Parts: sequence; C-alpha cells; structure tokens
Amino acid sequence: MTMAARRRGKRPPPAEPRPSILDRRTRVVAVLLIGVAITLALWGRHKNAPPAPAPTATEPDPHETNPVTPGGFGAMGMTATQAPPPAPNVASDPPPVIDNILLEKSEVCAGEENLVTVLAHTTNGTDPSLHYVIDGHMGQSFPVTLWRGENGIIGQHTVTVFGRNNVATTVPLPQYEVKNCRPTFLAAISTAVRSNTWADFDFTARVVGLPPAPTEADKQRGAGPPPVAKPFKGIAYNWSFGDGETVTTLTPVVEHNYEGREQKTEYSYYVIGVTIRGAKGESVTGRSTLALQNPAFSALAQKGIVALLISLDPRFPERDSDGKVTQHVRIWHNQPQEVTIEHASLTKYFKAAAGETKPEDVDVSSVLGTTSIPAGKEGITVTVTLDPRSEDEVFTKTWALTGKSTEGYPVLGSFSVMLPPERPSANVGSRVFDPMLQQKIMATKEMLGKDIVTDEDIWRLEREGAFAKLKVSPEQAAAAASAAMAAAIQKGPPSPQPPPSKGPSSPKSTAEQAAQPSQSGSAGTSTK
Repeated sequence: MTMAARRRGKRPPPAEPRPSILDRRTRVVAVLLIGVAITLALWGRHKNAPPAPAPTATEPDPHETNPVTPGGFGAMGMTATQAPPPAPNVASDPPPVIDNILLEKSEVCAGEENLVTVLAHTTNGTDPSLHYVIDGHMGQSFPVTLWRGENGIIGQHTVTVFGRNNVATTVPLPQYEVKNCRPTFLAAISTAVRSNTWADFDFTARVVGLPPAPTEADKQRGAGPPPVAKPFKGIAYNWSFGDGETVTTLTPVVEHNYEGREQKTEYSYYVIGVTIRGAKGESVTGRSTLALQNPAFSALAQKGIVALLISLDPRFPERDSDGKVTQHVRIWHNQPQEVTIEHASLTKYFKAAAGETKPEDVDVSSVLGTTSIPAGKEGITVTVTLDPRSEDEVFTKTWALTGKSTEGYPVLGSFSVMLPPERPSANVGSRVFDPMLQQKIMATKEMLGKDIVTDEDIWRLEREGAFAKLKVSPEQAAAAASAAMAAAIQKGPPSPQPPPSKGPSSPKSTAEQAAQPSQSGSAGTSTK
C-alpha cells in the first residue's frame, strides 16, 4: 500500500506488471525530449514578440463613472455593467520608509504626554500622499500617554505610515521609561467642526483630576484607590493652534479657522495646545492633534479635478427686512494661477419634496461678475438671492460651475442659497416647556443681546460654564411636565401628511452630480 493510499484510507489498485529497465529508460528519454521541444517553441515565440512596455504607475481615469473602490485610497474599480478591462501594466507603490521616530522625552510619569514625531519618505516620489497613525491616532506628531499596570506598560503600541493606495509600514513605538508616578491634573481638549463649515473649529478645554499612583505600601496593606484630585477652575486659557497662531481666552472655548492652509499634501496635521491657569497659581498643559484631509489636493491627485472651495456669509441663511434671502459666497481655489469658468447652470428645488427643475444654463458673468477666479484664498465674492415673493415654491437654488485651469485640468464647484425656517413665534415652532431650557434661552438672549438665539449659541455658553448657577426646583419640573402633557392632549394626534406633489425633475448627469454641493468641501460647501 502506498503512502498516499494509506493517508486516504483507500485500498491501492491491483499492481500492474513492472516494465523492463529498457522500457522505463525509453519513456524517460521521450518525456525529456518533449519538454525540450516545448521550451524551444515558447522561447522562439517570446523572441519574435514585440517588447512589452516598461511598467509605469497609472492614475485613475477621472472621467470613469460610478467607480467602485474595493480598498485603498485612490483605488479605481469598474462599474457593475462594464466588462473587466485588460489588466494594466501597473507598478505597485512600494511601502514607505520610516527614517526616524523622535521622542520628546526619554522618561515620563504614567499618563504624562510624550510628543512622538515620525519622519518618513517614499522611494517613488509620492511623499505628499503619506499619512501617519501614532498609537492609534492620526498625526505626524501626537502626544502619546502610556499607563502602567501590574505587569508593566498596558497595551501594544505601534506607529504606522501609509503611502498612496494604502501601502503601509508598521513598527513598534520606541520604548521609553514610564515611571510609577502620575500628574495631579490633565488638560483635555475636545474638537468640533462648526456647523455649515469645513475648516472652522471649536476647541474646548477642561481640567481632569487624577488619583495618585498607589505606593508599594498601599499595595501591601491592600488599600483602596486614592481619592481623585478635585479639578481647579480655570481663569485663563493660553492656546496654540499648530499653525503659528496663539490666543489667550478667559473661557474654555475658542474658535479657530484653518481655511487658508496650504493643500499640497493629502493631510495636514496641527498639534493643538492649551495651558489652563487657576486663581491660586495652578497650571496644567495639554495637547491634541487635529488631522485634516485636504479636499483640493485629494480632488486633483485622485480625480484630476480642480475643486472650487466655498465659504458662506452668513453661515446660515437669513431673511432681510423685505423678506428676501441674501447670501454672500466666497469662491476660491488652490491653483497657482487663475482658472477660467466656462459654464454655469442653475437648478431650483421645490418645497415639500416636489422635485427640482432641469439645470438651466445661465450666463457666467451674470452670476459671478467675471469669467475667471484668481489664485489665492480671497478669490471672488458673489451675492445671490432667493425672493419668496416671486419664487414662492422654491426652497433652494443651486449654481453649478465648470471650467478649466491654466494647466488644462477641469474645474468643478457649486454653491446654494436656501430658504431659512420662519422666525419662531406663538404660531411658528414648538413651545419650550423644560424650565431649565427656558432659563438657558433667556440667559443666552441676555448675554448675547439677541432677540433670537440658536442651539449653537446655547451649546457654546454651556461649554463655557455660563449656566452653572441655573437651578430648577422639583415644583417647577412637575409644573412643566403637566403643562407639556396638557398641550399634547390639546394638540391631538398629528394629521397625516399629504403625498408630495409632482414637480419637474430630470436625472443628473455624472458631471452635474460631481458639481453638487459637498460637505467635505471637495466640490464646494453649501447650505443645501
């Protein structure tokens, strides 16, 4: 029984008569001759074939519709209805090379920040596509905090550098000493992008108290965890934003705009810092890294498109005294030279999901006042309006722009003006019954000197601690609950909504879809 038959648990077939030694030699010679003949035939075919082109890296076709990206940045797939194209002769990107990892400190206490900075490069000239992850956080520099457990440092810590198409190199985080001590306080920074913007951020700082590290004596006698230090109240906040700008505030919330940053790389990284000072001389410093993808770079590198960037003033649409909505729109780009706008179209969207009009060609100069947009952040500013008196059913108007750059790249962008909600009144909006929210609204109106305040106004003052002294008694809460119940009973169940009326509509082409407003700002940001 052969070994293969034993492994399969089968009985071997009956043995055939063994050939003579001469027969076996004849078969071996025949097989060798056949192999030599096949090899010579293949070699002759290869010799007479035309030389294959040298492998070159290819970029995705910016005109391909409905791309499917199975994985990786910039990976281009096929549409569902297309036949598979012949495999291109593409040279894959090599993984990035990590040159050095710099540590701010050689030893720290547990929980103390240690700024880690990564230096890397690519071997095929695609350095602008590099992006970094340090200990699970995006950033070329990041303040790492490590903690000690019974068996040493808690967790596994790595540094990863990604290149184009997501090729990556991962190495362990360099070791440094983490001592058995802890800072008394930490300064924590939270980040939030402001509504209806793509580069304007709110940063909020707070003091966090930590329990002292347990001593060996505490461990031996089985003592419980030490008490947490009570956070002190900050009276001054010294901020740095990683772009060279600094400011001091008296409240824990600050706003900063990164709209004018250079977009020569896939990502921009900013180390945000704050030093919080207390009334008794207390002080604590904290940092965080803000990672921002650059929409202008991404649009050009991945799609071959020059994206028009959009800023709105005011951020939210407002009605003028005559009822019209006026929106100022600043349009700019990141190209070194001006771009030409060759075509503009207008689409109107109707209320109650009634559809939209077919995009209507409009004169570029009548919309922009010019046919070119200069280089630089200032760009051009246009003013658009929506008049409910003459356009009663229109909810939003969107202008789409297309053109060409000096280098020949297509230019795309769009912006909108929309009808804002009616001002709240006794007949418009919902009555507020929550007594705490009522107090916050009244306090916000008084502090800001406004007749109408927004949720954003209230949230900002709340983060600044402006409502710390507001209180609601049990009697007020009970009365508010009763009033809300009575109002709900009086209002009754909601009436069924009528089906939306049919309005003119037409399918959008790929180019028109690409020109629609984008929250990322890669093709313009709008209020729509």
